[in-house]
Amino acid sequence: MWRSFLLLGAAALLLSQSRAEKVKDRTFWYAEARAKLRQRLHSGSSTLPRPLPHAKNVILLVGDGMGTATVTAARILRGQRQGKHGEEAELAWDHFPTVGLVKTYNADAQVGESSACATALMCGVKANFETVGMDARGRFENCATTFNSKVPSLLTWAQQEGKATGVVTTTRITHATPAALYATAASRYWEDDGKVPPSSRRVCKDIARQLAEEEPGRNLNVALGGGRRHFLPKATKDPEAPNEEGRRQDGRNLVDEWLKDKSRRGLRAQYAWSKSQLQTAASAPGITHLLGLFAYSHMDFEADRDAGPDGDPSLADMTRAALAVLMRQPRGFFLFIEGGRIDHAHHYNNAYRALDETLALESALLAAMELVDVTDTLIVLTADHSHVLTLGGLATPRGNPILGVDSKVSDVDGMPYSTLLYGNGPGYSAPRAVPPNRTRDSGHPMSMGRAPPVPEDEEARNRVHGSAVPRQWATHGGEDVAVYSQGPLAHALLGGSMDQTFIPHAIAYIACLADFAERCRSGKDNYTTPPRIQDHMCGGPELGKVAPPGSMQPGPQPEVVASSVVADDGTKKKANVQATITANVSAPSIGNSYHYQVGILLYLCISALHFLSEKDSY
Repeated sequence: MWRSFLLLGAAALLLSQSRAEKVKDRTFWYAEARAKLRQRLHSGSSTLPRPLPHAKNVILLVGDGMGTATVTAARILRGQRQGKHGEEAELAWDHFPTVGLVKTYNADAQVGESSACATALMCGVKANFETVGMDARGRFENCATTFNSKVPSLLTWAQQEGKATGVVTTTRITHATPAALYATAASRYWEDDGKVPPSSRRVCKDIARQLAEEEPGRNLNVALGGGRRHFLPKATKDPEAPNEEGRRQDGRNLVDEWLKDKSRRGLRAQYAWSKSQLQTAASAPGITHLLGLFAYSHMDFEADRDAGPDGDPSLADMTRAALAVLMRQPRGFFLFIEGGRIDHAHHYNNAYRALDETLALESALLAAMELVDVTDTLIVLTADHSHVLTLGGLATPRGNPILGVDSKVSDVDGMPYSTLLYGNGPGYSAPRAVPPNRTRDSGHPMSMGRAPPVPEDEEARNRVHGSAVPRQWATHGGEDVAVYSQGPLAHALLGGSMDQTFIPHAIAYIACLADFAERCRSGKDNYTTPPRIQDHMCGGPELGKVAPPGSMQPGPQPEVVASSVVADDGTKKKANVQATITANVSAPSIGNSYHYQVGILLYLCISALHFLSEKDSY
């Protein structure tokens, strides 16, 4: 009898584990988004115009690591650069009428990581830590799991509707955030073939190669950023850094291949690697495709950028060039703009560059708004995740230098401290490092005994602010980030609290992309009707309601595998979770399905109990 109880206990434990390990794949997140859409549209249906408007163009801006403390501090810095106290200043997105808060956790992580957050933000599904363009069935460094977990992005949806598409970033174009728009990778670090495990290279393409030869990457009209090293073969010298060479081990020059592909398809394309070349290419008549790789790795911080004609373009320069090409498309466009180096500066505890990069993102937004018709353009600005920056003080006076120290010293050790501090990172020291306040100038018209505009010298740019916990690199922050928006239906769909996965579905609805394209073609729209009861249930709807028939395949329900990370640039060696590619990857067995496994388990348990009961009767 005791064996029967043991078997029952084991069965219950296995069943509970099977339920706990059931992965929320794209079916779940698509259903969640559709339910939220229906709820929001129905709740505001009485005030919405009829017929519902749509956006012809979409601009999505992302400040990588731009938490609310970063936004506040950048706003103050903007004002102090203008000679004001700073607190009363306004950033361009402060004028947007709709603001919301966004949850940024990952499928397997409480604090979000860039590539998984970007997958949520651009593909509408939760992803596992450090994976790109995959739902939660995809596992880190496991090439085999990419096939069943691949998900489309806003870029794919926009191209399906004939819109021009562009990606602009100050990071490598193959980096974690932009990669989620066009690539599927089991590791964000597979930027070139040399980073892909040898056993996986024949099956899983690296990120740069996907941009050059796979959809939707090869169909991008504009791709501007850094990262030449991932497109050039070894022994090929970099044009700006002759001591550096390409990193590709397959001998391929993907820049040349990109140009040849466009030529074969009868498309007019140009490649640029300097500011002057970009300006020439963007203004050339008839150019429909533009590739710009302006740095060997990431582009320089704005504070360090060579602004001359042979130097690098600013984020605003790249935005103007991208729009010059995209706006030639009569069916509209989708443009992604990333201020990617906000995050990098925060990892260094370098508040100056983080705030300066935030203001560079604002300049890019202003450049875009000068060129587009804001009445038919949806503009969304948000962050992929936050950082551990804090802004605090005790009775700190108005106009206190935002990069300086509080007006009072600590009541514990009697030492001063900066108003901008980090929760962790390389700024930790004992005794703590304290940035000096600028000498006060009572003759300054705005000073009234307070500080004049903040210094812009090299010492100020390189200053590292203190942190509470020593780390080689600061971690991300896990709190909600803000989303600012303006344009058609933004007030109805993008205000309040929401999950990050909801944003691309809301954008798709507003712009009539993907499953919502019919709304603009025929006016048919069932999302303003009252929500149905099943839309609120945890389980997803039928497959046909979520994705085109046949686009979802049964596959394994993997356990969650995460990796350790020190910095977003992958400088620390990652844990090797590489899986062997097996012959049945493209045709997964139905035996892997959740319900099938549970049924087999129950059958075996009942058979065992029956056998034991018969044996006990002898």
